[in-house]
Amino acid sequence: MTITHTKTEFPESHDDWRLLRVYVYYRLVLAILLVSLFTASPSAPLLGANNPKLFLISSISYLMLTVISVILNKKFQSQPRIQAFFFISIDILAITLIMHANAGPTAQLSMLYLVMVAAGNILLPGKQGPMIAAIAAIAVLYEQFYFILTTAENLSRENLGQASLLGLSFFAVALFSQLISHRFRQMEAIAVQRSIEVVNLQKLNEQIIDRMHTGIIVVNHDRQLLLINVAAKHLLGIDDFFIGSSLKDLSDSIDTGLIAWQQQLMTRPLTFKNQPGYPEINVSYMKLGATSLHDNLLIFLENTAQLTQKAQQLKLASLGRLTASIAHEIRNPLGAISHASQLLAESENIAGADKRLLTIIEQHCIRVNNIVEKVLQLSRRQKSSPQLLDLTTWLTDFIDEYLSVLDKKNIILETQENTSIRFDPDQLYQVINNMVSNGLYYSQKNNENSVKIVVGVDAINGLPYVEVYDFGPGVDIEQQKNLFEPFYTTEKTGTGLGLYLSRELCEANQAHLDYLPQEQGACFRITFSHPNRFI
Repeated sequence: MTITHTKTEFPESHDDWRLLRVYVYYRLVLAILLVSLFTASPSAPLLGANNPKLFLISSISYLMLTVISVILNKKFQSQPRIQAFFFISIDILAITLIMHANAGPTAQLSMLYLVMVAAGNILLPGKQGPMIAAIAAIAVLYEQFYFILTTAENLSRENLGQASLLGLSFFAVALFSQLISHRFRQMEAIAVQRSIEVVNLQKLNEQIIDRMHTGIIVVNHDRQLLLINVAAKHLLGIDDFFIGSSLKDLSDSIDTGLIAWQQQLMTRPLTFKNQPGYPEINVSYMKLGATSLHDNLLIFLENTAQLTQKAQQLKLASLGRLTASIAHEIRNPLGAISHASQLLAESENIAGADKRLLTIIEQHCIRVNNIVEKVLQLSRRQKSSPQLLDLTTWLTDFIDEYLSVLDKKNIILETQENTSIRFDPDQLYQVINNMVSNGLYYSQKNNENSVKIVVGVDAINGLPYVEVYDFGPGVDIEQQKNLFEPFYTTEKTGTGLGLYLSRELCEANQAHLDYLPQEQGACFRITFSHPNRFI
């Protein structure tokens, strides 16, 4: 690493204006004080006894100029260093005239010069500061030389020595003021640079937090919201939330879990789904401090889709080994039973009641075989290969193909353009085909021959979805709890694996299949992951 040293340049800052404004008001107070000292006792003035008229004219003129400078300083908010040089030059001229009227420098007037020189070197960094000291020294010496030439008093010659020492002190004050001013300006520049770096670092942290797939929530000890990132809003399904709001208003489940965690009652991470159609969330808590009871708390929200996907792969691997055994242990005896029943049905000595029993045997053999086929289909399923699909185009093609082999069926499609998803096309076909077939089946129970498919994008989290509506009798509340359980069915000929398999396929593609209660009919929604944030 190479470190280069360059000359430090200090640009004009807001502090320059504040210092200049203080000095401007100091000049105004000084001018008023000088005029007041003379007018308080004009017969025996404390200053200007050598030439009272010159003192009065100089003081009043100085007062008028300081008033004008106050007005100009308020009106023109630019170039503070030029204004400072102009104001201090006027001060040197005015105090020099007053010193001449006072017959030479006194301790009080010397202090005024020193204040001007110090102010000049603080307000004017660089070469302008020593220039002020030089102007003040020249003015004092010139005034004393002029006084010597115009008077024969020995006092003036003694004052010349004092003026010389005073001039030297100007340069000493200038040097000291420059060092202090440079140090403070350097510290100010470093502080400004550090503050810029802190702001930039804070913005960088905010960008990193907002782009994280993990939801982040920060609350204080009163469980009031301090920070929430974009991922957390998407996972919870909220559009916006005000900083300072209660965590309970954001999510009652997270708030209850936090209380249990603080009381050390939580034995395992909290897992819940904030809304239907949104992903299942794994919640964990952490304290930002070590000991204080008033430390902020950090809450992590993890989308369980990736974990679920890995679990699905392990489950399917185990299921594959199991179904290989099922195919051998069940299908062979099942085939024998079915074949025996068919042979028995061909016998001429079978009574009518026995034929009914044989029909029942055959129906259940077919049903068991369908169950085995479904399980084998699930276990043999290839790993999902998601592709970027235009949902509207894909559904249009699906509907054309589906209705080409059916008569008197209708599928209503309500969609919006530019709805893209990432999903395995073959697996999406299985899911939509199952949902549409189920919808048409139950619609027919109400003498309807249609289903409706709605495509959209969630206004809160920006996730695409597809909803399949049927016009059937709907689903009872008790049945809703078990809809996605394997082998659960309300139909005699059903396998109970259709919705279970559909949900498994959705989760393998990081989508979510949910049932949405309706006043009439039923609705199933697939909420897809964001096509640009697919894990």
